[in-house]
Amino acid sequence: MVDTVILTVPLDKALFLDLRSSGVEPWDLQARTKAYEKFVRNPSTRDAESGLYFPRLTGYKRKNGMLTWQKSMRIEFSAPKLLYQNNLDELADTDFERVVGALLDRLQRMGVVLKRQDLCNAEVRSVHYSKNIELKNGYTAQYVIGELGKINLNKRFDLTRARFSNDGQSLYLYTVAHSFVLYDKIADLGKGTKRAIDKEQTPQQMSLFKQLDKKKEILRLEVRLSQKQKMNSLFKKLGFAENPTFRDVFSKAKSKKVLGHYWDTMIAGHSISLFAPSLTAKDLLKQILIARKGAKGKTAVYLTGLLLLGREGNGMRELRSLLCKKNDDRTWYRIAAETREIAADLSKVQPRDWYDQVQKALKSYRQYRTEKLSTRGKLPCKQL
Repeated sequence: MVDTVILTVPLDKALFLDLRSSGVEPWDLQARTKAYEKFVRNPSTRDAESGLYFPRLTGYKRKNGMLTWQKSMRIEFSAPKLLYQNNLDELADTDFERVVGALLDRLQRMGVVLKRQDLCNAEVRSVHYSKNIELKNGYTAQYVIGELGKINLNKRFDLTRARFSNDGQSLYLYTVAHSFVLYDKIADLGKGTKRAIDKEQTPQQMSLFKQLDKKKEILRLEVRLSQKQKMNSLFKKLGFAENPTFRDVFSKAKSKKVLGHYWDTMIAGHSISLFAPSLTAKDLLKQILIARKGAKGKTAVYLTGLLLLGREGNGMRELRSLLCKKNDDRTWYRIAAETREIAADLSKVQPRDWYDQVQKALKSYRQYRTEKLSTRGKLPCKQL
């Protein structure tokens, strides 16, 4: 579902309160030129001690012509943290009004008053969609991430823009405009701000690490549409309207389709064969002969060797690097195509349990919730 959202609201739609007498910190001037001013209002110590989650605010003044200024405010926040103080528990479409109410409350506590309608219809500059998938049958998130790291990355996510971190507990595929992040959510809960993927760890979220069963294995998939231009182009491609409002992006259907698109494009469409259970070379040869009943011995041996080489070391990335020293790109594309074709055939012969678990979770897209949060999650809303 939706996690982080960045909204932009014209300053003339907001009323700013002077709450300094109540201990509320004023806005800080961060940058100033003749044509530009930037102010920030981050959660204060007083806000943090309240036990509530607060957004981060940035005010902008840009010169528009000789005499006029364009003034706007950016509001950045995690939607699930507004209700549950963590983003392990996922939201549903029906939570939208509660999220809006909580955000209006936090803004007012920070000295900013907005109309509900203006917030619902605010311009979206960036949105992150995510899915938490609990793995079963002994599979760990770190193992899955290691297997996923063997994929033949699309050139838009080339090797200079892909990296493992935290001892293989996370995998980043990214450009400036968008990114696809996969990580061990339970392990991330126990890390400090500097090492965690989630840089806004609330005290309540960190306490979840102590409460949860450490044997739980949760793989988190996250698509971060960091620039509006990329968000619009993707929405158009997927059949959604461009220039969405806050109400528009708060959608299970959009989240499901966006994450499904990245999974299919980056992983499922290219590297299914890498995720099969470990087999001996002869076992794999037997399965290829089953999958390709008309294949000659030489072809079956070639395909066996190709798949085994694709699984070793750094997988298809390393294989491509080795082969392209002696061959052109056309040869590699033919090899990659043959890998995909035999992978599709093998998928009908041998189930890939952990891979199938992820596929099933992305298809059903059921809301993930931790235990004992049915009452704790409603506490902040009583203050609205």
